[in-house]
Amino acid sequence: MHYPQFFTRKGVSQPNSRNNIPSNLDIDVWSSCENYGKNNVYEIIVVAIARLTHGEQIPGHNLSHHRYTETRKDPMRTSKVQYKWHILNLILFQPTVALDVFIMDIRYTSLQRILQNAFFFNVCCEWTVLIVSQFLLMFLDWRRFLIYIYIPHLFAQWAIVTMNILQHDGCELEQKDDVVPNYNTARNFTGKTINLLTFNNGFHTIHHMFPTMHWSELREQHDKKIKKHIHPNLDQSCMATYIFRTFFFPSYRIDYLGQQVKFTIGVYERDEDWTQEHAPVNVKLADYDCTSLRRIVGRLD
Repeated sequence: MHYPQFFTRKGVSQPNSRNNIPSNLDIDVWSSCENYGKNNVYEIIVVAIARLTHGEQIPGHNLSHHRYTETRKDPMRTSKVQYKWHILNLILFQPTVALDVFIMDIRYTSLQRILQNAFFFNVCCEWTVLIVSQFLLMFLDWRRFLIYIYIPHLFAQWAIVTMNILQHDGCELEQKDDVVPNYNTARNFTGKTINLLTFNNGFHTIHHMFPTMHWSELREQHDKKIKKHIHPNLDQSCMATYIFRTFFFPSYRIDYLGQQVKFTIGVYERDEDWTQEHAPVNVKLADYDCTSLRRIVGRLD
């Protein structure tokens, strides 16, 4: 059984993110407990409180970003923002990739509908709970809803997605056939405050190598398995200092070796589809693609 990267049981970890991506058969086991029914109830509660559906995380995070980091199959790759003023890359990264991630989420969900997997039913339940709960809260007091729920969530969503450009921009690409792991594929932020607020998301290299590892183990395992191998510039003690130095002054877009970042993918190159890898041979992309969104946006091959 696979366990999710945030809710997995302590002591359960699996190496290599590419070999542990949930398949069509086990995609619905984002589990916080062994009992499937209890887990569904737990997920619904999380959706109502956090305004974040588990169904969004699987295609947008597990199946694309983790498996195809910084390639055309990664809809949140950092090469999508290449403004001359580096501060604009920081501010506009999340708004730039958000629609592309959403479209791919819809495409994958549509595939699960055709395959009649439980994933599609769970996504529908989660979105129903989310929409109903948000309208109810807005009806009760729309001002407090905006101040205490909607605006904080928008900032949190912007912040957690923006961490992607902090952690992957200017790093090396992961290679699928590496015999020896490449440890220089992500930037880590080891400060206590940021990791307290993000459930140790600052330890990003170990998270990519062991995506199902419990968040409480990431710091310890980073020190044991990553720190002695990684380039020192990819182990940053303070995120605030890194942000100021990188985006404000002197504000140079350089890689972890201090060289100007060179992109192998153009800023306007379209995303490459990966959902066909999860479809049976008799199901074609045209059978489940969101054609209306493709015509409007024109961003996907």
